[in-house]
Amino acid sequence: MKDKLTLKQKMFCKYYMEGSGNGTEAVIKAGYNVANHNGTVNRLLAKSIASENLTKPDIIKHIQDIFESCGYNDNSILNQHLFLIKQNTDLSVKARAIDMYYKKTGAYTKVKQKNDFVFVYE
Repeated sequence: MKDKLTLKQKMFCKYYMEGSGNGTEAVIKAGYNVANHNGTVNRLLAKSIASENLTKPDIIKHIQDIFESCGYNDNSILNQHLFLIKQNTDLSVKARAIDMYYKKTGAYTKVKQKNDFVFVYE
């Protein structure tokens, strides 16, 4: 099977992952031509290229493959989340993990307050 990504696109993915998702920096480090006429980096152009790259299915798939090869898949993340919920060492982390779970599952109801009455609706 022929590889669908160019070398620059592969480098973009690598630097995107190493830079914690900073697409602008990934474009610059991967060697895309984002220089102004005076030789300075055009960060707006780099940001635009990063945004475009992150809409390309082959690039998204490559980034997902990198995540999975590093052990970041749905099952691994679920296990880490459960670990944070079950631990009792850092209660603020536990509370945030529980809060995240409730938000993800839609367990929180929306509250609308008017005058002295509280209306709960779903």
